[in-house]
Amino acid sequence: MSSAVMGMILPALLIIIAIIAALVWRGRQFGRLARHGVPVTGTVVRKMRQGGAQRIAFTYRGPDGHEYRRAATIALGKWVELAEGGPIPIICLPDHPQTSAPAWLIEDARRALKLQP
Repeated sequence: MSSAVMGMILPALLIIIAIIAALVWRGRQFGRLARHGVPVTGTVVRKMRQGGAQRIAFTYRGPDGHEYRRAATIALGKWVELAEGGPIPIICLPDHPQTSAPAWLIEDARRALKLQP
């Protein structure tokens, strides 16, 4: 294989590996959140659209008393339901409260893993 072809394939391969690694990492987080997460109530700080996706930024106070700010890409139906300044149910890890996700996403993970809510 020529070095020009390798020069084109290698960067693409590295990008694919990075994407897979990120998906595995987030999947493990969702598994931990599904098994050990605790509910907290957050506040929607901002709703935005980026590249055809609906995103929200939210804050919440973790079990440790600290405030955290995160963002998530969500389905249009949920995006429409939420209002800036309004509440949002969040699940976070009690031992690592900066790890969180909207509660309905974790409920989906719990159903997929056949866990009790």
